[in-house]
Amino acid sequence: MSGKPKRRRAPQVPPAIAARSRRAIELHQQGELAQAEALYRQILAALPMHFDSLHLLGVIKGQQNEFAAALQLLEQALRINPESASAFNHYGNVLQALGRHSQALASYDRSLALRPDNPKGLLHRGNVLRKLSRPTEALVSYERALLLDADYAEALIHRADALTDLGRHAEAIASYRRALASGGDAQRIRYSLACLGAEAVPKASPVEYVKGLFDQYAEAFDEHLVETLEYKTPTFLVDAMRALCASDAAGLAALDLGCGTGLCGPLLRPLAQTLVGVDLSPKMLAKARERGGYDELVCAEVAAYLAGEARRFDLAIAADVFVYIGDLSEVFAGVRQALRPGGLFGFSVEGGDASDFILQPTHRFAHSLAYVRRLAAEHGFGVESVESRVIRKNGDTDVSGYLVVLKLS
Repeated sequence: MSGKPKRRRAPQVPPAIAARSRRAIELHQQGELAQAEALYRQILAALPMHFDSLHLLGVIKGQQNEFAAALQLLEQALRINPESASAFNHYGNVLQALGRHSQALASYDRSLALRPDNPKGLLHRGNVLRKLSRPTEALVSYERALLLDADYAEALIHRADALTDLGRHAEAIASYRRALASGGDAQRIRYSLACLGAEAVPKASPVEYVKGLFDQYAEAFDEHLVETLEYKTPTFLVDAMRALCASDAAGLAALDLGCGTGLCGPLLRPLAQTLVGVDLSPKMLAKARERGGYDELVCAEVAAYLAGEARRFDLAIAADVFVYIGDLSEVFAGVRQALRPGGLFGFSVEGGDASDFILQPTHRFAHSLAYVRRLAAEHGFGVESVESRVIRKNGDTDVSGYLVVLKLS
């Protein structure tokens, strides 16, 4: 929204509707979204300019990922009351979920101009500044939040993330430890500390961390990954696998591990009679379902899915998945069980040469080619092709890695 609209005169609220509004807000706070929505809509049928109902129904639509509806409702609410810091904050949250970061920042700034002493608003502002690759400004926002609430664990965590972006690792470690002492998410914090060498490296990224990360980015994921980070791994990897298939291959059973929003689906479909996608994130799977092309989509962790799957496949692909799994032995064993003899297993890894795998400050694992070759031999795979490529960007920096295709003997 631009400019400063005049505040419309809100109608007088009859006592019965005020009571219904209080009940709707109570239900909303308890997580009873369907019941709260029904009450908000009843109020709006009687009073179409009821600010709280427009505002909070917009919040519910945002919580349900119905972002177009959320924007419309919040814009209506803000036309009625353009001095609501809370509504501008929620409007910014929806814009951020849609990847409209500059507009989200403007909305957060409007919110904070109305209510400067809002730690959560400052946290949101810092988060969108990080997404705009402005970590120094983000750090200032987090530190303003901490001046208001010194034990705000989320602000301490994100402050540490910004310090990591800036290469100030010792300060980041101290901030993570403060967040831990303040009751922050211990699993998430210890994982971040491991990325900085201050805790033992786990075998994989925490499942809830990965699920939350991709649920958060689902709406704007494709645009950010493909356009901003120049991500072309699915195309390169499927091309490498297709080159190793028979020229008339078209009736294969294919498995897309960590399928995300389904970028590999349209590429694999010409080869596949059946195509199954697996991913941790329900919101990513919803996008893959919208894109279409999959016969089945399964919400599961990759290794757990493979351990329980009785069907056999001709192709398995994992594009940009192993950056969240360090120890690949369980996955290799699962893929070996899932493939028919002669089946192809294609995947990408970020390149690392120091050891089998390392956990980087970016929160992503890198793997050495020697480790990949050793695991292939241990699990009965032959190495069919290895290609060194820039597989994505991290900010303005090229990220190098390997595209690997193995064949089960």
